[in-house]
Amino acid sequence: MDYVILAGGLGTRFVKEGYECPKPMVPIFGRPMIGVLIDFLLKHGADHIYVGANERMPQLLDYLKSLADEGLPVVTRPIITDNSFCTLRAASEGISGKFIALTCDAILHPREFDAYKEAVEASGADEAVMGLTRFVEDESPLYARLSPEGEVVDYKYGGTPFEGDVIVSAGVYGLSGRIMQAVGEAGLQPESLSDFQRLLASATPFRVLPFEFSIAFDVDNTHDRLHAESFLSQFDI
Repeated sequence: MDYVILAGGLGTRFVKEGYECPKPMVPIFGRPMIGVLIDFLLKHGADHIYVGANERMPQLLDYLKSLADEGLPVVTRPIITDNSFCTLRAASEGISGKFIALTCDAILHPREFDAYKEAVEASGADEAVMGLTRFVEDESPLYARLSPEGEVVDYKYGGTPFEGDVIVSAGVYGLSGRIMQAVGEAGLQPESLSDFQRLLASATPFRVLPFEFSIAFDVDNTHDRLHAESFLSQFDI
């Protein structure tokens, strides 16, 4: 399985808290969080790990280079953009088959991730498998709306959730080169990763299938970092 890590943002909340390193380098268990994620993906059968990395973060670029120099299958795709979808597109360029994309700060249940990977591998050519969770911790989550048949048919960012059960994006995306190519050929220009998910569900012929994680969250501040360490300490990662 190929994986894509999105590390193109600036991590402004950590900057405000006084961290001098870029967000992907913020430590979890004393190691850069992106390194913890890369190890996690290697344990889940990574053939290649493509990282969309912010060119304005030389410390991050040097760290990723050191991993590649050690022989790890890490490929850095430097980019400068404020559009998270552009980071996804640049990082996934050249991938023809299925891949799983994650934000650099995504925290997921390891055993559930095994099942998620299997669901992505088993999905059809015209299907995306998007991670969702009912664990809502983000102050501005990306809400999802499911059809009666159980497919994702719409997303909305922040504000009030859709009517019915509240379920939100888990920050993990099962996609394919075919889907990325089709979005470009359709002339769609998502303004963000959230907008891409909305367009994928509502404005393309692709089926968007949900996969529900019991718990999933992002690491946006020190509280989240400590929460991540507490949660991950349950597992052998």
